[in-house]
Amino acid sequence: MKRLFTVLGLLLITQWALGQSAKILFNHLGYEPEGPKKALIQGGAHQQFTSFQLLTYPEGKMILKGTPEAKGPVEKWKAWHYWSLEFSQVEEEGEYIIAAQSGGVEVRSLPFMIQKELLERKTMSDVLYYFKGQRSSGQLDKADRNMRFEGNEDQRVDVHGGWFDATGDYGKHLSHLSFSTYFNPQQIPLVVWSLFKTYENLTTRNNPSFRQYLRRALDEGMYGADYLVRVKRPQGSFYRSVSGRGAEKKAEDRIIPPVMTGFKIKEKPPVANGKEEGQPYENNETYEVSYRAGAGLSIASLALASTYPVSGEFDNRRYLQVAEEAFAYLEENNVKLTNDGKENIVDDYCALMAATELYKATKDLVYLQAAKKRAKRLLARQSGDKAYQGYWRADEGNRPFFHAADAGMPVVSLLSYLEIVNENEKEEILLAVRKSLEHELAITSEVTNPFGYSRQYVQNKAGERWASFFYPHDAETAPWWQGENARLSSMASAAKMAAPHFRKDPEFYTRLQVFAWDQLSWILGRNPYDCCMLEGSGYNNPQYIFFGSYEYTNAPGGICNGITGGYYDRNDIDFMLPYSETQKDNDWRWVEQWLPHASWYLLAVSLPK
Repeated sequence: MKRLFTVLGLLLITQWALGQSAKILFNHLGYEPEGPKKALIQGGAHQQFTSFQLLTYPEGKMILKGTPEAKGPVEKWKAWHYWSLEFSQVEEEGEYIIAAQSGGVEVRSLPFMIQKELLERKTMSDVLYYFKGQRSSGQLDKADRNMRFEGNEDQRVDVHGGWFDATGDYGKHLSHLSFSTYFNPQQIPLVVWSLFKTYENLTTRNNPSFRQYLRRALDEGMYGADYLVRVKRPQGSFYRSVSGRGAEKKAEDRIIPPVMTGFKIKEKPPVANGKEEGQPYENNETYEVSYRAGAGLSIASLALASTYPVSGEFDNRRYLQVAEEAFAYLEENNVKLTNDGKENIVDDYCALMAATELYKATKDLVYLQAAKKRAKRLLARQSGDKAYQGYWRADEGNRPFFHAADAGMPVVSLLSYLEIVNENEKEEILLAVRKSLEHELAITSEVTNPFGYSRQYVQNKAGERWASFFYPHDAETAPWWQGENARLSSMASAAKMAAPHFRKDPEFYTRLQVFAWDQLSWILGRNPYDCCMLEGSGYNNPQYIFFGSYEYTNAPGGICNGITGGYYDRNDIDFMLPYSETQKDNDWRWVEQWLPHASWYLLAVSLPK
């Protein structure tokens, strides 16, 4: 009898451990009634899941019963195995949970919704408030009204306004990483552009429930446009950054740095004038940006701002004047503002965005011709090699373009340009867009990938190429690498923008919609760590711990950097490794919030289904 109780006890412990080790991964917010609906079980190789049910919550009424589809492991992602649970046929609005069975053990999800315009209802307001909460203010903004230049202490400018860049970075950047050639992210200009485009998208959807979102998006966009006017140098381009260096983020440590400095966000500026040699920098262009380093999207944003019947501190004519002056200057001087003396794909898509919006605002044929030139150059960059066809090449060879934040921008820029071209050009552009997105869908699905996570064709500093889930740690941006939630939302935006153009091909249209939802669902909880990375929504929001301190607490409505490739093995996966393990300042790579994540997410959600 004693032995029987022991056996039964071991069986119960085993069943309890099984239930504890397996979990159901799902979009924590939920699903659209007519959209794709998929959840996953994450468990061990020894487990077998035989059935699942979709149940109403809290009543527990069974709506659907199905069989999990075994997917197996993903690369070297720990010891996890996956099963896919499909329930797209359920369209009735309500609150639900999922239950899955393995032997005598049941695993249950937390509750989620099926509801029309779910993400607009549950997340858009928070994201708009997040931007307002990131506005530069207080003593830091006061210092920015009389800001000095690193290496040129005598010159002062008023560059107040704008948004702080990240949870732990109170600097303000049009774009950093200018030293890295192909990887400039769009930062403050992307926020402004995204807010105005969100306004456009919501306006076309004609929903009275969006009225206050529209007001707030326009207000925030004009606030950003005012900042872009202030950081424009007369007869020149835009100043790249106001750097908020130093551990204490003191107002007196703020400075406008030279453009080509490396990644040194947390270092204090030098006490004395000059570069390493102690000499002052030669001219103002030292601090200014090329198209790819923020100027292109700044021009596009200001051109957009000029078209509205309302404005911010400056009037609409001033927004357009600054945009046109900057464009004229960069058409002559862009190359000398680059780090390598060459334009690449990032210049092309950023300049295309600028010329497109200037033409929409002015109907001046000069801008239409400039846009045509950039679109032609971008289209010529569609390339291939022995491994893949249809990817964008970054340089004049066949180096693949990949990006940690803005991978969707080539397609987005072409689709924006599509609005101002004739019918003959439309066919050529849509052919290239389709070819690009077919490449994205193919590289994403060529390996076991139950999450539908957007993969990229990448290249490291040594020239090695491979298809990767995550941005490589040894790219030219090193030591900068981080989670890429901005990239995922940029790809979702590209797919959602493209999908309406392919309605006559229902299979391709549906694949694009599923792909877009897969990227957003990863951010919103359907990921291996079961965490919603949009603070204040869903479950298990990650907390930013900086050297053991919580002084840089994340804000509701903001999105953290996200999950990365393995810290020790690029085919693995990692998230929130503490300082106690890495012995380096790496916490920010995963859980620090950053403006581009929320900017691309807002755009993706604003686009019509």
